[in-house]
Amino acid sequence: MFRLHSLRAIVLSALFATTCLSAASAQQRFSAGPRVGLNLSKFGKDVVDNQFHPGFTAGAFLMYSSLNHFGISVDALYSQRGAAFRNPDGSSLNYNQRVNYLEIPVALRYFLTLNGNFRPNVFFGPSLAFKLNAKNNLVPAPNNDNSAAFNSADLGLLAGFQLNWPGFGERQRFLVDARYTYGLTDVTAQPIPGGINGQNINNSMITLTLGYGFGVGPEYRSRYRR
Repeated sequence: MFRLHSLRAIVLSALFATTCLSAASAQQRFSAGPRVGLNLSKFGKDVVDNQFHPGFTAGAFLMYSSLNHFGISVDALYSQRGAAFRNPDGSSLNYNQRVNYLEIPVALRYFLTLNGNFRPNVFFGPSLAFKLNAKNNLVPAPNNDNSAAFNSADLGLLAGFQLNWPGFGERQRFLVDARYTYGLTDVTAQPIPGGINGQNINNSMITLTLGYGFGVGPEYRSRYRR
């Protein structure tokens, strides 16, 4: 009888300890790392006959996640935007317009799980971009700099979702991020081919990136009830 009661006590103690450990889980508040990916961008509003044009994006991010569902992140990205113009009549006015920016998006995030190996989240927020340069390749002419045709800054709104899972080492994570950015301001300072006088043209962009996060600073423990 004594052995049976002892065995029960050991089992109950182990179950209690397991429950406590699962309820008190370590969480990483700050993480940072590189991000690289693909932009698919085009112009909207007062512009005709343009299509999505692929571009490169790369940079770094810093993310903060609280001990509940909320977090915030900020990126610094080199972002290639623009559009592909294709005339329906097949004339020679087919060209690609490239506008390169330094993009600083700020995203408010809602994590769908409190902890664990898989913490997907949805996000939205503002994106501020500063023009670096702009070029087009009007066929058959070589690349032509037309930076003066575009305003120096662009303000937009972004929304998207992120998937993440453990990386190669402790406190490291892979991040896959998909977002859509809609420009709120006119990006052009002068008419461009394919536009109209008095035009109002904005950026419209889909972005897919792969990031790798490293934990920064101490970890914290949170207690919650299942």
